[in-house]
Amino acid sequence: MANIGIDILEVERFNQINTDEEKMKKIFTDSEIKYFNKFSEKLSHIAGHFCAKEAVAKALKKGFGEYLSPVDVEVLHNKDGAPYVNINNPKLQKVLCNRKIDISISHTKLVATAICIVE
Repeated sequence: MANIGIDILEVERFNQINTDEEKMKKIFTDSEIKYFNKFSEKLSHIAGHFCAKEAVAKALKKGFGEYLSPVDVEVLHNKDGAPYVNINNPKLQKVLCNRKIDISISHTKLVATAICIVE
């Protein structure tokens, strides 16, 4: 059975976080931050990745807290630019037992959204 998670938010929520390196490192991995820095207009990409992390957490029926951290859910991109998820939490990897995680991210300058399906 597949689980679905979705998230949407306003991009402007990341105006202050974007300039706070400590907060960014609590939410995003070094690889994700490196990806964001490729863009002059990076806020929508940051918001999209955050939405993807939230969508994954919702699909897994786990909220961020003691068991799951935002950096445990890493959003990377293949050579074609398509996003995919890397789980950095060994306990969660065991629970998933090779289940497939698909994500899709979309954003404008104002809004970002993501959906996740875990099969």
